[in-house]
Amino acid sequence: MSLPIEFKNFSLSYGRTEILRDISFSLEEGRYLSVIGPNGAGKSTLLKSLLRLQEGAEIKGGIFLAGRNLRAYSQKELARLIGYVPQAGGWIPPYTALELLRLSRYPRPDRSQDEEALERAVRLTGLEALLDRPLNTMSGGERQKAYLAAALAQTPVILLLDEPSSFLDPRHAFELDNLLKNLNRDLKMTVITVTHDLNHPARAGGLVLVLKKGALLSFGPFEELFESGLLDAAFEHQFFYLTHPKNKRPLVLAQ
Repeated sequence: MSLPIEFKNFSLSYGRTEILRDISFSLEEGRYLSVIGPNGAGKSTLLKSLLRLQEGAEIKGGIFLAGRNLRAYSQKELARLIGYVPQAGGWIPPYTALELLRLSRYPRPDRSQDEEALERAVRLTGLEALLDRPLNTMSGGERQKAYLAAALAQTPVILLLDEPSSFLDPRHAFELDNLLKNLNRDLKMTVITVTHDLNHPARAGGLVLVLKKGALLSFGPFEELFESGLLDAAFEHQFFYLTHPKNKRPLVLAQ
């Protein structure tokens, strides 16, 4: 089954506070999308909307997955299709990494494939040494790796990540970028990542969605991000654009 994602005039608010306003775009299955924008632009809310994690929100318009309104899916159905890697801060589940991975298999009715899925997720993320560690004893970067492994153990078609490299050092952030690109390229997995790293879209390739004050400012190929002062308009700040001396990709520097 093909799983394109479509937002149609989607708005979300809490009382009089509007978080997202009239968002419309379509994303084909197997694409890589980076979501950027200033603080408070609605990036994380956009991501969580795909998981229906908006208790108490007023919603207008709709989100469609494979042409079917997201509201028509059960949470278990969504969990079979979408893996989610939250920000590493906040509440920490009271489990070891292995227990978290086993729990992530709950939406799958066929238990016979659990061990294969877990072994593959551990191998992809290099989590072997952390399996027996409680999550609350890990660094932020280690927990992020465990959350990613748990999401992959679900064997999803779509992978959502909220600031996945925020607690990672440069080497591990580079390794994560490569892993996500490989999942997108080799497994045709749709990857949507929220990031504050303005150079991430150039490293990842694919598409970029820019939010500002809850509205969609731009949606298109990452090359457009460096044209026509788009970033300056989004962040109300002046940026400088350079070319990487080795790989020739564009680089963004803040003044």
